[in-house]
Amino acid sequence: MPMGPSLIFDKSSFESLNLDEAVMMDNFYMSTITPLFFDECLADLEKAMRSKSTPEQLVGSLANRTPDVQGNPNAHHLNILQAELSRQLDFTRIMGRVALAGGRNVQLGDKKGVIYKQSQEADAFIRWSRREFLDVEREIAKRWRRSLMAIDFEAMVTRVSEEIGPWRLPKSLADAKMIADTVIDYLDPEFLLRFGLDLLGVSEATEWVVNHWKEQRSPNLRAHVPYFVFLLTINIFFCLILPTQLLRNVKPSHQVDLAYLYYLPFCSVFTSKDRFHSQIVPLFLSPMQDFVNGIEFKEDMSRLVAYYSALPEDVLKTGLMNFAAHPPDDKTFSSTRMWDKYLPTWRQLKDRPKIPRDPEKDRLLMAELKRMSESPDLQHDDKKREMDSSDYVTLERRLFPQKGRWLRFSEDQINRMRENATSSSKQGIRYLHFYQFS
Repeated sequence: MPMGPSLIFDKSSFESLNLDEAVMMDNFYMSTITPLFFDECLADLEKAMRSKSTPEQLVGSLANRTPDVQGNPNAHHLNILQAELSRQLDFTRIMGRVALAGGRNVQLGDKKGVIYKQSQEADAFIRWSRREFLDVEREIAKRWRRSLMAIDFEAMVTRVSEEIGPWRLPKSLADAKMIADTVIDYLDPEFLLRFGLDLLGVSEATEWVVNHWKEQRSPNLRAHVPYFVFLLTINIFFCLILPTQLLRNVKPSHQVDLAYLYYLPFCSVFTSKDRFHSQIVPLFLSPMQDFVNGIEFKEDMSRLVAYYSALPEDVLKTGLMNFAAHPPDDKTFSSTRMWDKYLPTWRQLKDRPKIPRDPEKDRLLMAELKRMSESPDLQHDDKKREMDSSDYVTLERRLFPQKGRWLRFSEDQINRMRENATSSSKQGIRYLHFYQFS
């Protein structure tokens, strides 16, 4: 199965892809699906449509295109922040990949692991693709839109200015980022902790966090609580540019666009067609991250569709995972360049001779994987186990063997998957991803 760089897409970029292009994205990228994308899809249920389509048809179409093989819902940014503040999470160990939520700590013999069941978001996307919406989801959509329209930018700017200012007006977006970094580095760290925790909506943790920080001999905040610093920098930055003309026609939806930045640490590539994102996202990326304009991204997916569609029919029948296990050996494809940067050994791996499969070894492996998937809960361990500290990890998901024009696996592989799947229905094959660490 292809892996690929970790990717975050916003709705503006994703909704421009047709189904065949979306499958290509799922084949060559591991998508980090933010809670914002889920919420924006929900919000579409409350929109008045100018076209002949209904809101249900629009959301259903988006859900059908959402990655089901390599897409993983990311934990909410406040949950990640709370885990960092309580010292249950080392933020630096999950940078560059999805921050999974809901894992169950398990143990099998002397091995400890984590099992991630199918998420509620993934189940919802399956239902939505079939135009099945629950009343509770419609109510959530209404509340989400009301809360969006209630955002008071002026009050937010006034508060930040009064408590950490006044600062000069930035001359550019890059200048605003530099001022925000200066605020973080030069204000009294205890004041910054208290102010930031309140601004980010976790004021209930203030005394414990401050006391723990003091017990650790007041370390540098960037090293002690890096995700907290990242979120706070984004919010200070936004408040610095709002009083200027550096961003024009600011509206409540920009708060949603800004919130996408909260998830930047959990991807290697971010794609968007939104002008707001094209201006701001690159300022918050590390050298080992890329912004790809959504127009360029769609063109690349369209070229990949044309490239693989031209293959002979007998090759196409072997399935995407076989004939497109890696991108084309052609650097004019943006995806190939991303693979070269983030998975530089893929060219050597693709040239390795394939070892014939041993049916008996496959049978024994499947039996072992089944035992792992049914592992009992880990006892007497109150620490949240991370992927890197586990002996094995199980990810449960549901996929469609064929999507759009693409057969993702050969017929023999699909039959074996159906035999080994935990369940199979018109809603796809439920199956398990296993990762075992030595």
